[in-house]
Amino acid sequence: MSSGTLFIRDSRTDTNYEIPIQRNSIRATDLQRIKSNPMGSDRADQVSCGLRVHDPGLQNTAVTNSAISFSDHERGQLLYRGYTLEQLWGADFEEMFYLLLWAKYPTHIQREKLRQRLAQYMQEVPEIVHQSIMNLPRTTGPLPLILAGLSAYLAILPDVIPANGKATIYQTDIARADQVILQTVAAYAVIFGVIRSHRLGNTWRAPSLDKSYYENLFTMAGLVDQASKTPDPVRVSCFRRFGNLNAEHGMALSVFTALVTASSLTDPVSCLIAAVAAAHGPLHFGATESAQRTLAAIGDPKNVPAFMDNVRAGKEKLFGFGHRTYKAMDPRVDPIRSILSDLRDVNQPLLNIAEAIEEAAEHDEYFHKRGLFPNADFYGNFVFTGIGFEPDIIPAAMLVHRIMGIMAHWREYTVNRGKLFRPTHLYTGCAEPMMNPMAKI
Repeated sequence: MSSGTLFIRDSRTDTNYEIPIQRNSIRATDLQRIKSNPMGSDRADQVSCGLRVHDPGLQNTAVTNSAISFSDHERGQLLYRGYTLEQLWGADFEEMFYLLLWAKYPTHIQREKLRQRLAQYMQEVPEIVHQSIMNLPRTTGPLPLILAGLSAYLAILPDVIPANGKATIYQTDIARADQVILQTVAAYAVIFGVIRSHRLGNTWRAPSLDKSYYENLFTMAGLVDQASKTPDPVRVSCFRRFGNLNAEHGMALSVFTALVTASSLTDPVSCLIAAVAAAHGPLHFGATESAQRTLAAIGDPKNVPAFMDNVRAGKEKLFGFGHRTYKAMDPRVDPIRSILSDLRDVNQPLLNIAEAIEEAAEHDEYFHKRGLFPNADFYGNFVFTGIGFEPDIIPAAMLVHRIMGIMAHWREYTVNRGKLFRPTHLYTGCAEPMMNPMAKI
């Protein structure tokens, strides 16, 4: 049973409370009924306002209802709209995006219509967006270039910003919301392509109405065969399959950041900007780049034992091991290994070091006791480098996949009129007015 009643007795007042349990959760606001006499308490504790929940990092707090994905840590399974990863293994970007966004798997006609609309919106991204990126030095990191491109795109579409017109436009006009979502996703692909071409000094190639989302992305980013000028089907397939594993993962930081931003009735482009900034941290998508640097510093599989000693001693951090959601192996790891088998023709010395680390951890009580296993980030970065992406652009490439989930959550939260995020904090400073520093002594 996941519903029932939580019986609470407050020892401060000897009062009993009954708190309803629904879906194995209680509403934090129900705890506000639990009040005490503020006499003798710290004013900062605000006892008379009711009991609060202190959950740093929101480690055990559900912030919204969602039907998009379910991570079943007991079975080591990840479901998208009720479909398993195995069932969606052959889906392309358009099919996966359609499923996550509109909660149903598309017909061939629906898929083709979405493909054409995305390609059309790619072609409609104005030149000023390109220039906002290319006017910056080629040595600029991907993150500021992405933010510059998205900001420029937002600047030329002032009507998409609710504050400039009708505040509830996306809550009341779902068709308009869907249009801006597709424009945002298309623009990100163009911006990504311009960024990679600019940083490498390559000629940017325009998207085609005849190509799929990923084919256009590879073309614009210069990930093409030098002779045919077309993307390698094997590498596109690897990117597609990896994208199906990474398209969505619940309230990950990038999604949560987007929802916090969306809760003030913000447009999809602005929410994506917020998500991009959050994703590039070394504890989120930036973990892949951090993992690459760590492996490079190890240098050789023979140095792994000494590195593992430092990890156990707390002197080194091993990125890509352990996961908040999964207590055993991340269900995406084995499919990633199968993708890497298609990229074995690419020489990746760091992959040998990663495999040596996993082998060492597999026989190490320290890792077993703590439930630390490789997660999708640990091996996922080798999919990107095997395809041809530079290590520092991997977080941006990961967002090509996760943008599906980010936009799906933005739509769900907006359409369902999610509440404005306004958490409280436990004040630890002085709760009495200080002496006026300007007063004369």
